[in-house]
Amino acid sequence: MKQSLNTQYETNIFKIENCSQLSADYFLYEIIGLKESKANDDADDDFDVNIQYIIKSLAYTLRHPVTVVTQENKPYLVIRADEEIINRVPVEYSVKHGDVVYFKKIDNPIKLDFTSYNEQTKKIILRFLQFDSQSELTKNQGLWQPGSGDGFFNVVAYEQTNPVGIYTGFYSRVVELPTKGFGFELDITKKYISLHSLNPRISRNEFKSNRVNKSHYVYQYGTTRYEIIPSELSDLTVSTYKFTRPIDGKVVTLLQDIQEKFGPSMPPEVANLPDDASVLVYRTNDGQERAAIAALCYKVYDTEDPIVQKIHHKSIIKPFPRRRLIRIIHNNFFGRLMYGKIKLQVSIEPLLVEKMKFQAPDLLFGNDVSLSVRKSENSLHTFLEDLGKRRKALLFDESAGFYTNAIFETQYFLVPQTIYNMFGNEKHFLGHLRTQVNKTHPTDDGWNPIVITYDNRNKRTSVAIGFEILQKMEEKIKKGSGGYALIMLPSGVEKSQRQHDDLAALVVSECLEEYSITASIMHSDFLEKCFLYSEANGQKGYVIKRESKGKYDGYVKGVAINQVLLNNERWPYVLNTPLNADLTIGIDVKKHIAGFTFIDKYSKNILTKFDKSKNKERLSEGQIIKMLVKYIAVQKNNSTTVLRTIVIHRDGKLFLVERNGIFRAVELLKEKGVLPSDVSVNIVEIPKHSILQLRLFEVLKQYDILNTQQDNDSVLNPEIGSWVKINEREACLCTTGREFVHNGSSNPLYIKFPYGNMEIEKILEDIYYLSCLAYTKPDDCSRYPLTIKITDRRINILGSDFDMEALDVLKTIHS
Repeated sequence: MKQSLNTQYETNIFKIENCSQLSADYFLYEIIGLKESKANDDADDDFDVNIQYIIKSLAYTLRHPVTVVTQENKPYLVIRADEEIINRVPVEYSVKHGDVVYFKKIDNPIKLDFTSYNEQTKKIILRFLQFDSQSELTKNQGLWQPGSGDGFFNVVAYEQTNPVGIYTGFYSRVVELPTKGFGFELDITKKYISLHSLNPRISRNEFKSNRVNKSHYVYQYGTTRYEIIPSELSDLTVSTYKFTRPIDGKVVTLLQDIQEKFGPSMPPEVANLPDDASVLVYRTNDGQERAAIAALCYKVYDTEDPIVQKIHHKSIIKPFPRRRLIRIIHNNFFGRLMYGKIKLQVSIEPLLVEKMKFQAPDLLFGNDVSLSVRKSENSLHTFLEDLGKRRKALLFDESAGFYTNAIFETQYFLVPQTIYNMFGNEKHFLGHLRTQVNKTHPTDDGWNPIVITYDNRNKRTSVAIGFEILQKMEEKIKKGSGGYALIMLPSGVEKSQRQHDDLAALVVSECLEEYSITASIMHSDFLEKCFLYSEANGQKGYVIKRESKGKYDGYVKGVAINQVLLNNERWPYVLNTPLNADLTIGIDVKKHIAGFTFIDKYSKNILTKFDKSKNKERLSEGQIIKMLVKYIAVQKNNSTTVLRTIVIHRDGKLFLVERNGIFRAVELLKEKGVLPSDVSVNIVEIPKHSILQLRLFEVLKQYDILNTQQDNDSVLNPEIGSWVKINEREACLCTTGREFVHNGSSNPLYIKFPYGNMEIEKILEDIYYLSCLAYTKPDDCSRYPLTIKITDRRINILGSDFDMEALDVLKTIHS
């Protein structure tokens, strides 16, 4: 591995050098009638939601930067002092659930200083600079933007692999610099868009079966492209759907409008558009209903889509080309940006930051075996680049093995009858899996699951398979009996990965609710590729293909760890270097499932709990109080350490109602004597998809970056554990890095620390330590700390959608 004596990393941030020349005046409008909270804990708290709605919808309506600040616990709307805009600010405004708020203008404008700012005015500066720079970039004819705040993309796909076009684009974010001041953070991105539009005459069945209302589409409206999410299929067609065109007030049909929009040089899909072509309905950011022509809508694929997974490797960008592309974007588009009448002077060279790095913690395995990159006493020593391989090896080493070791509760293995009759039985896969589990996690009784087979023949829908599994469970398992289950799902369920996800959601949820069984899911696809029916030397039976032997062995080990042992909350290894916090709690909510993970100072006591949530994305105050009061007390009883310092990791944005619940729960626990009176509570936000995409490059030598196209092995990813402090409340942390070899560029975690008094360095160090508990893939690194990873893993299954209506029909038929 190449090493460097450099003391700095290069970033992807380019400083705005003439902030002293920039200025703006703005008005404040008091927002009257915006409720901060409701008396009923079970009701949704709409304060945060309405703030974001006002910012987003009003900015869209005014075509003007809008934000909200708080002064003396009151929210104020910020509007630039532009007479044309001020005259269009409404006095009253409808928000969620039909509520109305009022905007009361504060008389005198306030001058904004771009060089001397505080936390409140910083927010306004960032908003103004971001909006104006985005507006400038939209003027470029060679770029298109799917939506406000999104990246900018080339108008032509750089590569086409039927049925997908791959578009290259870039994000541009105005950020505060660690050295104070502001700059542009530039990063490269890709977008996958179908080369083929929707069926011009799409039917209702197609609309539903293709889940059109769950997908994003790019709408080609003349020379303009933007992204929409269709909500429904209109009863009207392009020749009967009429609307009043805003630009001229003329009432036109969609067909007339689109033909005029394209003009005399129409593409064939417009020129040949039939009168009865289908119309999709969608809504704008301010909630207005709009219509789009299905024949001009092109599906946007995410990276999890099976179609994209085959070509995703083509979009993975290594540090050398990423650094070059960032410079090209900077060179092409950021030399002539304007802020009002002032040209922004954007630095040619990116910002350099001092190298700072955390050491990986010592890890403790079974039989008190410790692994250390610190050369600690009484430990096995290793190098950081070998840490993953050594972790995995120790798990399957009889002298070490899993740290957590206990007799198994009742275990079940549910398997398709056809698979069990072929190679899913004790003679083949089940036998191999049993041997591997018992070798990795030896106990007196061993892992001996009760086998339940279910009939999967002639069943191709997820509903039919799910119903069959549930019927077999009802026959064989007593309600509420508890235990753990490994459930194998058959291949060939419709042809959609989404159907597999839905089926997994149904089965796992029903296991938990009806039987108190914690279930994990595996699929039969990989096994079907590995086993071969052979008739060699007079012997008939299944054998593992010679070319699949190594992959099969690795797969069995993976199922043993992930689907059996982790599902049983058997932890492979724990920290032998303590966290700074006495108790760390991960919180997430997704699709009405709330997850909580509690981890003590050495990660020896890990508790995961799940609960239904009435809201898709945030928890109620009462639910936070219920879960924290109950399970912090449990952790206290299992700990020999006084819980003096608590850190809460929120996966994504922390809502005001959740913050209130956390602090109320802590007060209750202090009153009960569970927590000391001087307990320190610290809350961290760890968004998975941050608008901040900091990149760090280790540049070993200088070269002509714009004209050197071949990788000269002089640009490396940062070392794992590297970090950059933006300010006392924001930082970026490299939980991945060059010691764990991957294609592509390291993507540091953006960490926001809105509440608490711990030093941010200690907050970051704990997050890094918890990311070293890479349980699901011990030979690799984990981008997220265990508090987020383990919670998210279960929620992703429990929180998937499922067609309960179709299941209820089957239950009725067979009742």
